Amino acid sequence: MAGMRLTDILTLYRARLRARAVLIQELIAILGLSIGVALLFASQVASTSLDHSVAQLTNQVVGTKQQLQLQARGARGFDESLLGSVRRLPGVQGAVGILEQQADVIGPAGRASVDLIGTDPRFTRSAGPLLRRFSAAQLAEQRAIALPAPLAKEIGVGPLEAIKLQVGASIVQTLLGATLQQADIGGLVHSPIALAPISYAQQLAGMSGRISRIFVQAEPQRENEVKAGLSRLAARVGANVEPANFDSKLFAVASSPENQGEALFSVISALVGFMFALNAMLITVPARRKLIEDIRQQGASRLMTVQILLFDAAVLGVLACVIGLVIGDLLSVAVFQSTPGYLSSAFPVGNDRIVTWQSVAFATGAGLVAAILGVLWPLRNILARPLQSEETSLRLGRVWVAVRLTGGLLCLVVTTIIVVDRPQDAVFGNFTLVVALVCVLPYLFNGIVIAFERVQRLFDGASTILAVTQLRTPPNRVRSLAIVATAAVAVFGIVAIDGAQRNLQHGLEASIRGIDSSADVWVTPKGESSLLTTTPFRATALRSLTHLAGVSSVGLYRGSFLDWGERRLWVLAPPMSTDEPIPPTQLLSGGLTLAAARVRQGGWAVLSQALASQHHLRVGQSFMLPAPRAISLRVAALSTNLGWPPGAIILSSGDYARAWASSDPSAYEVQTTPGTSAVSVRREIQRTLGSQTGLTIETAPERERRHAAFVSQGLSRLTQIRLLVLIAAILAVAGAMGAMMWQRRDLVSFIKCQGYARGVLWRWLLCEGALLLGAGCSIGAVFGLYGQLLISHALASVTGFPVFFNIEALIALTSFTLVSAVALAIVAMTGFLVVRVPPRTASPAY
Repeated sequence: MAGMRLTDILTLYRARLRARAVLIQELIAILGLSIGVALLFASQVASTSLDHSVAQLTNQVVGTKQQLQLQARGARGFDESLLGSVRRLPGVQGAVGILEQQADVIGPAGRASVDLIGTDPRFTRSAGPLLRRFSAAQLAEQRAIALPAPLAKEIGVGPLEAIKLQVGASIVQTLLGATLQQADIGGLVHSPIALAPISYAQQLAGMSGRISRIFVQAEPQRENEVKAGLSRLAARVGANVEPANFDSKLFAVASSPENQGEALFSVISALVGFMFALNAMLITVPARRKLIEDIRQQGASRLMTVQILLFDAAVLGVLACVIGLVIGDLLSVAVFQSTPGYLSSAFPVGNDRIVTWQSVAFATGAGLVAAILGVLWPLRNILARPLQSEETSLRLGRVWVAVRLTGGLLCLVVTTIIVVDRPQDAVFGNFTLVVALVCVLPYLFNGIVIAFERVQRLFDGASTILAVTQLRTPPNRVRSLAIVATAAVAVFGIVAIDGAQRNLQHGLEASIRGIDSSADVWVTPKGESSLLTTTPFRATALRSLTHLAGVSSVGLYRGSFLDWGERRLWVLAPPMSTDEPIPPTQLLSGGLTLAAARVRQGGWAVLSQALASQHHLRVGQSFMLPAPRAISLRVAALSTNLGWPPGAIILSSGDYARAWASSDPSAYEVQTTPGTSAVSVRREIQRTLGSQTGLTIETAPERERRHAAFVSQGLSRLTQIRLLVLIAAILAVAGAMGAMMWQRRDLVSFIKCQGYARGVLWRWLLCEGALLLGAGCSIGAVFGLYGQLLISHALASVTGFPVFFNIEALIALTSFTLVSAVALAIVAMTGFLVVRVPPRTASPAY
């Protein structure tokens, strides 16, 4: 069967576009498709930037020649004389010592947390590009530090200006010797790092003669021999031997729960975006149906018809993908302005926005598929009509109805099974839930229309009769269902994502409240990194604080991060005087009272459930904690991850001091005497420590609020994705309603000839729009409530985060109202313009 030449198809397409109505419909379809592509693209960008940021820094520091590293287990590192022992090992070609410490840089405009990196510039030729650039800089022989230019600008300092650096509770003054530009360090210009010669970095950190890790380059074919030698040295000093790029692996594990949550949200966003794009095409089905009927009457074969439609889909898809990628990029720039800072307590996380080719390909492919399906699928019956009798078409139609209804109900059953028994398969569960929504939506919509028809008989108004008549007109059915589906999917996405995020946030807040309420007043080093109480300092003020009026006791709280396998764990060691060393709402297995008593007496610890599962540990079993001085403990209970993705361990402050060979606290837990105001005690402590102290003093509620704001940064990507879904939903629904109103111009013009007034016609359009929106938004809200329950269970099961399982009905009501109000306003404004068209007797084309 002969087809059409491309030039003939292009000529026909140009001829169609000369009709203003066709051109506007095509532009509306492009707009709808581009919104879907933009949402897909922006949501993918949200879930790829974090891992790439840390991987970039690791590659820049380590380079490609280093294979292994000797890493200290504690913040105090190990003696730098070990570097000479490493270099003397057989098979070692080169070794570079690094001092790495969490610090805060303080300038006139503010402060920022950084990863202070010190190394010897004489031995960096085999290291990564970052350290090689450093060796060539003027800092090599200077007592100064270097900062990325954006970070220096943020805190208000420039080259050769004085700057303050805080490590622990110690604040020292130094010099900003240079600012690093993008030409110097590439994408790392957005990373929170500070560079200094190692001897000067040791002085700034109060770690004279100490280093944190040693990167090792082995001779060819001798890596195993070198690793064995490093393992012997590591056993002697209490260190770990790991691959040189091990930090990237640690961060991948740390960010995995968050990435899984983001992936879950992004998949839902992708489904929403795909449905937006598909529905945008369905709105134009009446016009395309008329096109097919016209060209078939002129002798066009099925092949020719398909060629014409595919060309149409290609033009719409390509233009929509280009526009969608531009819009998505602008949205991601406007929305993704910061990176979750809570992981920066343990990793040098940058805020660079990274776009991968996979994100572009995924969004583009989905847009093109939506364009093709939107053009061909609704017209399949027309294309196949010459091969089927009318009786066969009706029989197949009834079969399709039964299949669609059965499929929808089966998908609901599958979703329910996943909620109850397999929440970790929430991605598939949300897919089946959306499929169920789409399958049963036509029948639910029919029921709503029938109910409205019966109710409107009581009023017998012309506008409501017109609305029902148009909704029941077969040519309008596909377009009406497309608008209802757009509204339903829009509200579904908002309700499901927003509700699940609220449940996660409530769980995190409960964890924070349980941790911070253990003291009346907290004294910790200044800066955001101290909120997790992992920054040690010297307990020089303990005696003076104990004797203050209104102070009942001062406990030494200790904590840090510890690498165990591929997890960088959060270690919490509250003092024995703490009433509740374990946050009550976070316990998953074991008795709270017994577990708390065991932790206080020592020798016991509470582990995150995911960590215990990985090491096959149960309550009561013993294990060896790989601290700087390995210590044997028993499992007192299992908990959530306390909001720290890799997991957490709670042990006594005394056990911590022995295992880390340090009595330095990371916080003072101050308990007040009965009847004494915590605020007044806080003021007394502030006067005692002085205004120049590197410590911050907070009451429990003040710390809780700051802690909650800090941890909520971990939800920022989820918030951003939710915002994108909301924006795209409103735009898609508003665009769909505007398109429907515009397409009604010919029909309104024809009906005007029958004597209907403008007010009646405007109320008809408003009534029809309200019914479509009400049906779609209400159906989407109900399915969204189910979706938020599914996602909440998935977040708890997959990520280990503390999650509440509430049904956030208020979110459903708010989303229903917001989307309906915006779209109905578009209907009112567009309808007011449409009813002003002059009367015409020509029969309208649906």
